[in-house]
Amino acid sequence: MVRLVVACSVQGGWVVLRCRRWSPSAAVGGWERTVSTSRLEIDLSAVEANVAHIRRVLAAGAEVAGGGRVGLCAVIKQDAYGLGAPRVAKKLAAMGVDLLAVYSLEEARALAEAPIKTPVLVLMPIYGLERNDPRYRLAVGWRLHLVLHSRKQAMELTSLAARIGLQMPVHVQLDTGMTRGGSLPDEATELVKLACQSPRLVLAGVMPHFSNPGGDEVFTREQARLFKGWIEGIKPLLTQARTAGKQPTLVHAANTVAALCSTNLHATCVRIGQGLFGYGGEEVDGAAAGGLVPAVRWVSRIVHVHDVPAGWPVGYCRTWHARRASRIAVVPVGYANGYPLGLSNRGVVRLTGRPYDHTRTAGPHEPITSHQERTAQGQGSFAPVVGRVSMDQITVDVTDAAPGQAEVGAEVELIGVQREAPNSLPSLADQAGTIVHELLCRIAPAPSVERTYVMSGSAMVGEPALTAAISAAGSVAAVVSGPAGRAVG
Repeated sequence: MVRLVVACSVQGGWVVLRCRRWSPSAAVGGWERTVSTSRLEIDLSAVEANVAHIRRVLAAGAEVAGGGRVGLCAVIKQDAYGLGAPRVAKKLAAMGVDLLAVYSLEEARALAEAPIKTPVLVLMPIYGLERNDPRYRLAVGWRLHLVLHSRKQAMELTSLAARIGLQMPVHVQLDTGMTRGGSLPDEATELVKLACQSPRLVLAGVMPHFSNPGGDEVFTREQARLFKGWIEGIKPLLTQARTAGKQPTLVHAANTVAALCSTNLHATCVRIGQGLFGYGGEEVDGAAAGGLVPAVRWVSRIVHVHDVPAGWPVGYCRTWHARRASRIAVVPVGYANGYPLGLSNRGVVRLTGRPYDHTRTAGPHEPITSHQERTAQGQGSFAPVVGRVSMDQITVDVTDAAPGQAEVGAEVELIGVQREAPNSLPSLADQAGTIVHELLCRIAPAPSVERTYVMSGSAMVGEPALTAAISAAGSVAAVVSGPAGRAVG
């Protein structure tokens, strides 16, 4: 028999939640030792700070536009980017987000079994649902929202809703050039008409998806123009449905980057994914981007250190040779754990100077300088990854490390939370030729990489001049036909 046990402890002002397997047959005190060689720390206080920051951005934008409240849909696809959707969703639900978005019904199942009441939006085209499906409870409780992508799907869902005797909230997605889902304008209008007139469907939202709001302002303007024109065309249908007593329709267009780029893209709700965890702001200029707090820290330890002479090769294919007598440390994390092969001879880690086996090894938002003070002139805190990344280990040149920083058992920070650090997630993604989303999602699940949730008590980041700064932005064409923050219809 194996049980899951959650342990809670407080250390140095930190609240640490840990999940471990417990077995009566385990050798030591009933605890079964984990096989993880590294730990991913998710700071829920940072998530809370990021949600608060996004809400301040939305409120400031609504104030400038003279509109009402703008809703927040938290996108936690792929197990919240690998960070643990049920635990993250519980935190987001406690903060009162309006919607939780996932991609598939299987992802929705994890939320259906969680003790939360926030509605769940499934983005993937869904055609069926059985009464004995755990997600049926979501549908019965008006908590399951589906996205309409085609007329065939809409007819299937109408039959489904009639068969199981409920109304189904749906969102119509307009394809404005992403071509990854949704319908072109004519078919999308037909879907709106069907949802407005059907007794079994409720039009809960309309949406596009911007393809590159942080890097292609011209095309984002064009996508916004197409969406706005389409909204104008369906307004009579929305008004008619509203008059008939149906709920207002949410208009949600912006993701994290779009929401930070321009208040004109906020519509009546925004879909925030990477911004929940402190990322996306690096793609945007301005005050709105500066208040996000990175929430993810990945740490491991040194398991072996040895000295090599000048000219000695390191790693597969001898891609690196020591230019001097060097000290090389082995860290038991590799591409099987999600550390990219692309960081071979490019990656940088931080040597914290602390032992790895502490439950809470370091305050994630402690300034880098506090660790640098351990060494002369601040040298040695960061060390380069040398040689090729292997399946389950990397080699690090620790020749310049200060005494005590590069011993067996010392903590190594693979991903840090300092925005400007060379081992920040955006910096590593750039060095590896990938994006933040992929780098997060590729980190292996437990037990390969243990997940730990902490509450750091991070202070909320404020921007005194935020409203003024945002009012000067808004260079992208407006999306919403009515005032920002008001439902259309």
